[in-house]
Amino acid sequence: MDEKLRENLQSQLSEMEVLQSMFPNPGEIKFEDNAILATMSRFLDYGSLDLPPFLDFTVNLTMDEHKIEVSFNLSHEYPQAEPDIFIRANHLSREQHSRINGDCTKFVCELERGEACVYSILDWLRENHTHYADGPSESAPPRSQEEEKLTRLWIYSHHIYNKTKRREIVGLANELGLTGFCLPGKPGIVCVEGLARDCNSWWLIIKSMTWQKILCKAREDCVDPETFRKFENFEEIAFQTQGNRCNHMDMGELNRYLEAHNLQHIFKELFGIDGKS
Repeated sequence: MDEKLRENLQSQLSEMEVLQSMFPNPGEIKFEDNAILATMSRFLDYGSLDLPPFLDFTVNLTMDEHKIEVSFNLSHEYPQAEPDIFIRANHLSREQHSRINGDCTKFVCELERGEACVYSILDWLRENHTHYADGPSESAPPRSQEEEKLTRLWIYSHHIYNKTKRREIVGLANELGLTGFCLPGKPGIVCVEGLARDCNSWWLIIKSMTWQKILCKAREDCVDPETFRKFENFEEIAFQTQGNRCNHMDMGELNRYLEAHNLQHIFKELFGIDGKS
């Protein structure tokens, strides 16, 4: 086993032990896989050809009578790499969600790599959450003709693993009436299509989350409204994957999926090479 991997996983287990002692009540910490800590311990004790999944969990906080969910995804490179984080609270508006997640991302970027930082992030949230709930709500600007047009955004991310983020990507798209798909894994690809104002609102919130790398690779504007939309709804898709962690994208399957929706031209825009089925 790679020594750096061992150090990282051991650090994650130690951090979880401290975190569980600080949040001992049922429901305060929720793991996506209840057996993940045991799986990581067995991997460290006995070794295995199969790496354990990434550590995916949510800390549920109650502050000023408000419930706040802080979702973490720790890759095998953490704490050498930044954690994936998403903050969600029902009392915050979309704009406030965007601000708090964006500012949290800036805070995380300033932290020293190699040090466990989950508690530091929770501590930052305790000190700063009231700034966002009490902030003035922004009035919606008048809609322009450009915002009323149909458009399609193609989003490329270094990876999409965090299950809370994935639910937010799908849920927000459905809430805004967008169609398209989310393909999680490494890399992660998202396509959203709909009114430009709704696509822009979706993108503003999604890009404010913590990401190792995320960008809008392409934007397609509508030419024929009757044939522009290529999808009937928005959903998460999955193909048979490859790699030790079963999380790497199958390029051929993606290309076939795009061909089936008459979107094969975008493959080169996303990856810089022609697609092959």
